[in-house]
Amino acid sequence: MFDDLKALVAQHPRVKMLLGRQVDIDRIRDAEKELGVPLPESYKEWLLELGNLRVGAFAVLTLAPRDVSEISESDLVYNFRLDARDGELPVGYISLYLPDTDESFYFDASSGLICGEYPIVRRDWSDGKYEPFAEDFLGFIEKIVRQA
Repeated sequence: MFDDLKALVAQHPRVKMLLGRQVDIDRIRDAEKELGVPLPESYKEWLLELGNLRVGAFAVLTLAPRDVSEISESDLVYNFRLDARDGELPVGYISLYLPDTDESFYFDASSGLICGEYPIVRRDWSDGKYEPFAEDFLGFIEKIVRQA
């Protein structure tokens, strides 16, 4: 499923994937339980096969190992807890990629899974507006890698 992505990453020196960062299925199930929603299928496959991607200094949120998940800024559930505490996100939005102060990206789980996926939305911090960015996680990854 990710052979094309691996080839695309190889063409972009600012994008890195580290080997050995896959996530086990039990960690995924625990995350889904805490989030209260299932994770999208392509994201789960990405976690199981690759588990990480960094564009420049910024990581696509993953599920960090249990021993550091409570403090890892790259952990999806850790960021979900922070967002819940702060109460600033629309209901059903789950942080996915927080590259800088200009923009951020979220799973939009507000309408449930659509063919096993959530659309990805982008927030422009200059005006605070949310806009559609990609139909699914794989489309999102390909788009941010191409933009790198």
